[in-house]
Amino acid sequence: MSIVNYSIAFKALDYHIKEHNQNTDQLSNRIRQAIASTAKDIIKIYGLSLLKASNVTTLDLKNLPPLKTNNLQLAKMGNASPRTIQRHLKRLIDAGIIINKKWHGTNSGYDLWVEPKILLATGLKPVDKPKIQQDSQKLQSTHNQSVKNIPTTTCRHTDSSNNGYINNLIIGVDNSSRAKLFGNKRNSLPLTKETTSRNASSNTFTGYTGKKCPKNSNDAGENARMRATNQTGAENLPRDSARSASLSVYVNALWTLSRNVLYQDTYLTESQVKIGKELLWKWYDPVPDKHLANVHQCYVDRIELVRKYLAKDPQNRFVQLPHQYFDSKNKTGFAGTKKWWQDHKKRQLEVQLKLIVASQIRRFLNNEKKDTAKQKPRLALFRQCETRIGKLGQPELLQHFHASVLNPSTQRFLYTNT
Repeated sequence: MSIVNYSIAFKALDYHIKEHNQNTDQLSNRIRQAIASTAKDIIKIYGLSLLKASNVTTLDLKNLPPLKTNNLQLAKMGNASPRTIQRHLKRLIDAGIIINKKWHGTNSGYDLWVEPKILLATGLKPVDKPKIQQDSQKLQSTHNQSVKNIPTTTCRHTDSSNNGYINNLIIGVDNSSRAKLFGNKRNSLPLTKETTSRNASSNTFTGYTGKKCPKNSNDAGENARMRATNQTGAENLPRDSARSASLSVYVNALWTLSRNVLYQDTYLTESQVKIGKELLWKWYDPVPDKHLANVHQCYVDRIELVRKYLAKDPQNRFVQLPHQYFDSKNKTGFAGTKKWWQDHKKRQLEVQLKLIVASQIRRFLNNEKKDTAKQKPRLALFRQCETRIGKLGQPELLQHFHASVLNPSTQRFLYTNT
């Protein structure tokens, strides 16, 4: 696995830029989109350099080695001029995103140090804490929450509308459900929103009956294990502790990403969070250990595709709550993003193949523009380009290459020398 989690690091970078722009009065000192793109390019190549360095020696995350680069390398990545990159670096240093820059020699190379809180962001804490979640922390958080200041249901004899009849039906259904769950004993809990459903969900997944477990009981260890599994959101962990620990890491990582990306401005109850993690556990459980990293990256990519989908129309687009969205049987939820991911990879492959063909066309045509004394052998170069494109396994790409480079004079020369 890579040392830098790019999706979380980019999220931390966006949050840092947002705070910087809000605290900056002068428009000329604000970080624009082009400068942010340069910062993301730096994070990408920094992550690759750290991955290569970790294969050679053990890295100290508190004292990371610098990124060795230059203006030309960053300019090629960002499709900009070296002078533009130089201005971007100055603005990133002023914003505190790049904390140090050290020049080396006369070849314009230098070392860069990126802010570790951005580069090594783990996503264990929300990057942008929703305002509704901040307000909710003022209230005491319990599992069986009750909504305060909720008016009681009105009696149908004193209510001229049809609401009284509907409310009495709700009370009857609620009492019937409680009778099935708790026997004939009356429940002293007030009739509030989601109180019954949360109690039912809690008993279903945790098995808690309201009784204390004796210290000498054989069930004490099992109950302790059940409480430990609730921390990761898994109901029944496998016996293999190493396997369960590995799955917990991936489940928690994907849940944190989903929480920060998909439900950033949504308040979730404890029951919804718990069921959401349990459903994510079911996505990872059938995967063999050797494929966990690749499958996790696939799930991360699918979350990123959903984020882009929501960003295009945030007012009208939304996702379902996690206890519904991550249900594998829900074809309109996370399960439906598999086709998105497949189409995305297909488009990426098509673009990659077109770039390879375009590079071979430029290679041959640039050789044709040179003087005869400086040209490479035309037939040999033509065969090399053909061989490279032929390895792609798509005859239409080879036909496109022939149509682009062959003209009457070229055809006559190549075929007479074949």
